[in-house]
Amino acid sequence: MQASATGRGRSITAVLFDIGRNLEDILRSEIRLAQSEVCERLISLRFSALLVVAGLAASLLSGFFLMLTLLYALRRLIPPWAAALCICGALALFAAIALRLGMRDLTAPPARKTAGSVKENLEWARQQTK
Repeated sequence: MQASATGRGRSITAVLFDIGRNLEDILRSEIRLAQSEVCERLISLRFSALLVVAGLAASLLSGFFLMLTLLYALRRLIPPWAAALCICGALALFAAIALRLGMRDLTAPPARKTAGSVKENLEWARQQTK
């Protein structure tokens, strides 16, 4: 089977081969861009993750000692089990607030540079095939 020539002297098979090679290059560059975005995101979240871990450790230790202090103080006013229950409720509320604030940065959606770039590349590929 003989490939027909286009107006510029290139065969259709050569044009299709070039399109395939260009799409392969585009796909590889998109993968590299996605990898760099993930690396940027992980580096930017390193400090937030460290803060969450430090906050958890500090809240556990300080909560334990605060609970002991309050337990000794409250057991003079109410039964020891009720004093312990009050302290646990207050610590649980504090932990929930601290974790929510620390996790806010970790759960934020990442920037979508790749999505915009993919749309541009698809539009370019459509225009090349016309």
